[in-house]
Amino acid sequence: MSNQVVVTGANGWIGGHACRVLHRLGWEVVGVSRTPEQARDQHPQWRWIGVGDELEQAVTEAGRVLNLAGRNAFEQPWTTEFVDAMRSSRIGTTERIVDALARTGVADPVLVSASGYPVCGDGGEQELDEDLPASRELVLGDIDAEWEAVAARAAGGPARVAIMRIGLVLGGDGGGFPVLRQPFDAGHGVVLGSGRQWLPWIHLSDVVGLLVEALTDPAYRGVVNAVAPQPARHAELARAIGEALGVPWQDQVPADRVAEALGGASELLLHSHRLVPRRALAHGFDFAHPEITGAVRDIVAA
Repeated sequence: MSNQVVVTGANGWIGGHACRVLHRLGWEVVGVSRTPEQARDQHPQWRWIGVGDELEQAVTEAGRVLNLAGRNAFEQPWTTEFVDAMRSSRIGTTERIVDALARTGVADPVLVSASGYPVCGDGGEQELDEDLPASRELVLGDIDAEWEAVAARAAGGPARVAIMRIGLVLGGDGGGFPVLRQPFDAGHGVVLGSGRQWLPWIHLSDVVGLLVEALTDPAYRGVVNAVAPQPARHAELARAIGEALGVPWQDQVPADRVAEALGGASELLLHSHRLVPRRALAHGFDFAHPEITGAVRDIVAA
């Protein structure tokens, strides 16, 4: 069995943490980057390739792919050009991976491919498990629905495919949490929108552990909600941050002001997504941080 794993998005925040864990577990990491020379300078312990023809060759040889490709939704305002870039960075790369996996001679090939919780649409108070079909209600949800459909094509060949609907990942050194805590660090926290909207969140260490487990455990197939087992309303997140930092947190920012400040990315925070990780729990995944108060306390204390 090949011990190589191709990781797209390897020099991203989640991808970098996942690569470190895979490396410690004895995997030969092949990182994919738009700037492989720069990535190689930062992480010389891994092999780096670009997104050209060498990607398809590496996937064919390895037969194992952790697909975290995609421009960060919080990277910049959602102009038409940037929305197109978010789409192409996810869809185009995944199409090439799926085509290459169909040609691999590696036994039991695997594709673990990311998706996002907006693909579930605004569910209000409804619990959303993995049987929920993809929705195209939201902008990023539409992109994620297409992304999932492309990844799922690999299941028609020899590969086992796990599609990970990843929640808002919380960690101290990247992702959305440092942005969310900025007003708290200034001494006065806020609740975004009504505060009643459900936020599907997951601690960084848990999402990395779940991605690695999905790569190595053949039980993981189809859609998997990569979220904590206890979803939180946004007001609960604000309270957890405020209490961990010892600052007030009750002031509300109306939804229209959030949308004005964040633009399209506000759909990630203002809609209600009450996802539950039924398949991860059924497969016995042990969440280190199942509830929001302890997770935030761990991040702030780090």
